[in-house]
Amino acid sequence: MLTAYVFIPMLIIMGVAVYTDLRSKMIYDWVTLPGIAYFLLYHAFVHTDRWFSYALGVVVLGGITLVMAVISRGQLGGGDIKLFAVVGAALGWQAGLLVMGLTYLLAGLCVIPIMIAAKVMKRSNKKEIPMAPYIAAGTMFLMMVSFYY
Repeated sequence: MLTAYVFIPMLIIMGVAVYTDLRSKMIYDWVTLPGIAYFLLYHAFVHTDRWFSYALGVVVLGGITLVMAVISRGQLGGGDIKLFAVVGAALGWQAGLLVMGLTYLLAGLCVIPIMIAAKVMKRSNKKEIPMAPYIAAGTMFLMMVSFYY
């Protein structure tokens, strides 16, 4: 069950991460690390029987994103890795994987047409794409849908 103790802090964390990623292409540790700690502590006290699922969310989502960052040679940064770890700590590994899928689906739907247009116009479009807006959109979409089910 998603509560205000998860939704409101997640809304704040995602809002700050989107702002800083769009403004300076950075997602700062002072946003992500306290978020991971908060959600793990919250679930340790409230969902003691399922706490392992949330801790595993940090490892699974952070680990997958780390592997993707290595494979892509730095296209994903450390802030993106830690922001996905926050999602895992807040929602657990199963919901976190859904968020990850939604994130890359949304990013692909937005970015691929831009890349195709740049290629057709013969313009080099080698800019970094901030991922925090897509991570936030995927997370908020899943959290909003969970309110209805």
